Amino acid sequence: MSSKKNESNKRLASVVNSMMPYIEQKISGLNLPGLDKDDLRQEAFVALFSAIESFDGSRGAVFSTYAITCINNRLADAVRVSSNGKNRLLNESLPLSDEDDPAVTVAEGSPEETAIAREEFVRVRKKMDAVLSDFEREALLMYSSGYRYAEIAEKKNTTAKAVSNAIQRARKKLRQE
Repeated sequence: MSSKKNESNKRLASVVNSMMPYIEQKISGLNLPGLDKDDLRQEAFVALFSAIESFDGSRGAVFSTYAITCINNRLADAVRVSSNGKNRLLNESLPLSDEDDPAVTVAEGSPEETAIAREEFVRVRKKMDAVLSDFEREALLMYSSGYRYAEIAEKKNTTAKAVSNAIQRARKKLRQE
């Protein structure tokens, strides 16, 4: 069983490493007031991890295309939210040091740093499982995978407003922890 987990971790590290150049190139082109590169990188990683969890190869898509779409959608949403001024206080807060950023460690590529990035993913996932309701977690993962509120609402048999509220609650809970 340990070999299956080890193989899974290797595949995860490989996917993250292969997507890093795209993520770095994409966020380097985004220069807007209030948009910190570290925050954008984090948004891109959340989208990537959501893409990993929600990818369905039977739908005929290639994973890299799916992941890039998820990342682009998530970054576009971050730009839109940043532009509306609602998160001004969050945008003006101090960033973590590069030592704490899993994207920086993965970009360097050493096995230890890849392991740290993997641990960060597991930590974030456990945090999501601990503080979010099932509906909040599912809505957030679907949203970060590129689904619109209306699409999520249809799949979950609820309203777009309920989905919006669940995603906002999830974000607030994750920021507080």
